[in-house]
Amino acid sequence: MSYLRAELLKLWTLPSLRLTALLTLASTALLRWAAGEPGALPLTYTRAGFLVLGVLAVSAEHEAGGQFRTTLLAMPRRLPLLTAKAVTLAAATLPIAAIASLICGTDAATIGYLTLTTLLSAAVTIVLRQAVPAVLLLLGVYFIAGPLLRAHEDLRAWLPGDPGQLGTALPVWTLAAGVVAAAFLRRRDA
Repeated sequence: MSYLRAELLKLWTLPSLRLTALLTLASTALLRWAAGEPGALPLTYTRAGFLVLGVLAVSAEHEAGGQFRTTLLAMPRRLPLLTAKAVTLAAATLPIAAIASLICGTDAATIGYLTLTTLLSAAVTIVLRQAVPAVLLLLGVYFIAGPLLRAHEDLRAWLPGDPGQLGTALPVWTLAAGVVAAAFLRRRDA
């Protein structure tokens, strides 16, 4: 329980996360107004905010003067630490995703899609440890490689897809990235 409380306190006190969430919701509302009708189209663009949210939740500890070493001193068991990070980030993302889904008039699959997108970006950031490479990689996959590869019928089922199309690929990607992140976190020095 102390792992969850500590991770929740860290997330709650990061101003960059609150600002990212507010900007994501504001841009979602603006794009929804510009689109003129309900649908997941605005979230196709503002999912970038959810990617950044996951990256900032993890990278803040690695880039802020080695704060992650202090975290490992206080919470030395790494897998429970990773689990606590994932649970608290999901709990923090769910209301934001629900509000974004309400703004756009989409269903619960969109909430799952946005939450899994945030968790996937956090797992990638645990592996890369830095915000800029993680954001560039994730934006490249979601906004450049994904749309280009969707033209191939054979690859379409293996791509994360768009908001409103949760499918099975994104949960599998998120789980796989979580396993890789756990392996890196367990074996690597702080």
